[in-house]
Amino acid sequence: MYFKVKPSHRYIKVEAEGVEGNVTFPVWLPGSYILRELERNVVQIEGYRISKNKFNVREKFSYKVYAMSNDQREAVSTSDYLFINGPAVFPFQLFDEEYCVEFSLPEGWKLHTTLKERGGAYCADSYHELADSSFQASPYLKEYEIDEGHSISTIDELNDDLIERVRKVVKDEDKIINSVNHSITSHKYLFYFRFSTLPKGGIEHRDSSSIVASWNADVNSLTTLFAHEYFHRLNVKYLKPKDLELNYEKESYTTLLWFAEGVTDYIAYKSSWTSKAIPISEFLKRIASAIYPLTFNGGEMSLSESSLTTWIKYYRRDENFPNSAVSYYDGGLLMGLLIDLSLFKAGSKIEDIFKEIPREYTFQDLEEVFTGYNVDLTLANRPSREIVEALKDFISVELTDKGKPFLGLIMDGDTVAFVEDGSPADLCGLCPNDKIVSVNGKASDLIAKMDSKELSLTISREGRLKELKLKIGQSPGHKVKISHKDVSKAWAGTDFSFEFDSKVM
Repeated sequence: MYFKVKPSHRYIKVEAEGVEGNVTFPVWLPGSYILRELERNVVQIEGYRISKNKFNVREKFSYKVYAMSNDQREAVSTSDYLFINGPAVFPFQLFDEEYCVEFSLPEGWKLHTTLKERGGAYCADSYHELADSSFQASPYLKEYEIDEGHSISTIDELNDDLIERVRKVVKDEDKIINSVNHSITSHKYLFYFRFSTLPKGGIEHRDSSSIVASWNADVNSLTTLFAHEYFHRLNVKYLKPKDLELNYEKESYTTLLWFAEGVTDYIAYKSSWTSKAIPISEFLKRIASAIYPLTFNGGEMSLSESSLTTWIKYYRRDENFPNSAVSYYDGGLLMGLLIDLSLFKAGSKIEDIFKEIPREYTFQDLEEVFTGYNVDLTLANRPSREIVEALKDFISVELTDKGKPFLGLIMDGDTVAFVEDGSPADLCGLCPNDKIVSVNGKASDLIAKMDSKELSLTISREGRLKELKLKIGQSPGHKVKISHKDVSKAWAGTDFSFEFDSKVM
């Protein structure tokens, strides 16, 4: 298929040419485990709709896409900026045919993409390649070189500190990637980046990744995000779960996102630390923060189930998520740590095992790779909090608030944001979104009254006032402190201790 793209303010106009018949707009895009319903942005098309995302068209047809998503997974078009993630704008017919995109841009605009230019257009050998590619254009577009094979495409000013940190991480991770196959890094790699009002996030492609971050993003956190997306060049884009198929119209289920995403996150943090791009305290904070959610009831969920339910839970997190589910990023990172410490004890390290993993791997393949290293991968199929118990062979894990006065809720100002199952707050009848009007008849801070045995609350729920009695209980423990034991001290090369605070009162 051939697409001629003309961006305008808030919309992208496309003239397309293919074969008379049906075209399909993706419902799902690789690297994001939720049905994004990308076809929702098609506002005009020369053709007949035959389902939510399929249209019957002539050989040549035009369409218009609404493009005001600041999400790096979709598309945005303004008077001075254009970003397109392939599946967000371009439909498909046959997968295994050439797809070319030609741009009609205002004078003075620059365009960056990793696709090869052919006769004035940028072409992919298949739809899969187009869907794994992005385009960024602007009169303000610039390119920061990291090294000969890597650069950052952005409309923003980047400081030398961030670029140097990313350079360190890329160099370190390339050692792992090249140990598997040198050809993986033979293509130039491009980071598409911009600051935004959105929280930080990214999505991976074979030869690029797209990253956004808030203007006040912490440089350590931003560094590890670059590291995470870059390591996907190996883990997901070269090595991948066998059952993670490319289907653009429905969910693609796998039980192994804990390895594809969580272990990738572990490598991102470890590589950032070992390359001296971040201090060890940032790595320890991430480990402790990954343990923290497993102290809630959601820790009863296995990482395998977390991988399967990401479509309806992790990517649709609500106020009850800590009670009902766990993140395969958090649990997978802890599995990565457990694997690494086990390998270290046996005289090896996690970086050495990727070359032993089949390109399309199953759980059984991973088990075979780790045979002999005393790593129990079936932990991924059991309650995820058991991973923390296994880690205690290598690191000390304490819950320093265990037994202390406890209500079992998280507040957002004077509004209840979260209620822990089975907690005093739950038993007294508090609900998320309840507004605390008064405590013991006065407008006062809950924390200031926690030396009492019982609190009299006046709350507002949907505009109705209610009186509740809240008895102070004892905390099951959520404040996580980790510190070294002999093996982990040798692994880290130093003593360490870090405490991660809890938002739960």
